[in-house]
Amino acid sequence: MDVKKTNMQAHQRAVMGARFLLAGMLTLMLLFAPVSAQDSTTNTCESGTSTEDREGCLDSDGDGWSDPDEAWNTSMGADAFPNNASEHRDLDDDGIGDNADDDRDGDGVANEMDVWPEDSGIWSDADNDGYADQGMHALSDNCPNVYGKSKIRLLGCSDIDGDFLPDEYDDDADGDGIRNEMERSASSGTILYDPYNPNSTPPDADQDTIPDVLDPDNDNDGWPDYVEIDRGSDIFDEDDTPFTMYFGANTGIFYTGGLGPNSFSFDYNTDYTEISVSFVSEIVFEELVIPLLLVPIYFAVFLSRRQAFRRFMLDIETAQSKSVLRELESEINEAVKQKKIKVYHGLVLRNTIESVEDNFDDQDCEEE
Repeated sequence: MDVKKTNMQAHQRAVMGARFLLAGMLTLMLLFAPVSAQDSTTNTCESGTSTEDREGCLDSDGDGWSDPDEAWNTSMGADAFPNNASEHRDLDDDGIGDNADDDRDGDGVANEMDVWPEDSGIWSDADNDGYADQGMHALSDNCPNVYGKSKIRLLGCSDIDGDFLPDEYDDDADGDGIRNEMERSASSGTILYDPYNPNSTPPDADQDTIPDVLDPDNDNDGWPDYVEIDRGSDIFDEDDTPFTMYFGANTGIFYTGGLGPNSFSFDYNTDYTEISVSFVSEIVFEELVIPLLLVPIYFAVFLSRRQAFRRFMLDIETAQSKSVLRELESEINEAVKQKKIKVYHGLVLRNTIESVEDNFDDQDCEEE
């Protein structure tokens, strides 16, 4: 029984193998079988001399385009006028061959006036940018009255920098490397930068796309401009920093803490302690030198005020009438406002004026 069962299984496997082999051979025969002159059909065409749409099929008028048949119609390329050698196609199906048809696509616009004479959905392009004025078409112009070559998001709209992105959606419309809002922010009352003009670009010394007027670090040396200005180094020279401005060598360092290999750094960081010649110089200059330089100025102001006080006092004491005193009082008030004399000096002078006026009153009484 086992031998018989084994023989049956072997026979079944042999039959299955033969079937698979036969199926494979049939598949290969179909794949490599010769194809007739007609494209995409299994029917053969009537033999002829056609060369344009099909080769070797019937061509009654001898114009190279095959006659239509059951498997090959005019929509596939067959001759719409098989007995007229001067015509082979009728795009708008109006019965007039395209060669003789003044309006091949049948859109109502003559061929010579039609920008797309073989597309009935579009026919004009007012701004001559290659996109149609008519809507609802793959070539419809989103900006029909503005010349443009944009292809992304909008077709036929202004694209100054030629990146195919319309200006209204382009962060850098003129392609000068600086964003539109940056150019506007860099403008002032006297200098205006145009984000739509590649020749109107704000200066950007370090080429980091941030205009110099907005850039906190114009030379990209890691030191903020306000620190460099305060210390005296060049904000446009990355090799000139507060650490390198003296003696042509590095004269500073930042202490980060601890005593390890990473306890010191040359990179600017406000969280670290700076130890440098420029830092010490700044302290000395601002805390000592400037106050010393101001001493002569303070002294000159003091002498000027004192001299003015003495002059007013002399004028009051030598005044011969009340009208003169009133004029002097007005001058004193103005001098106080302009800080030419101190306030308390002004009070002393006014008291003196009142005293002199009282003397004038007493003299008038005695004379009466």
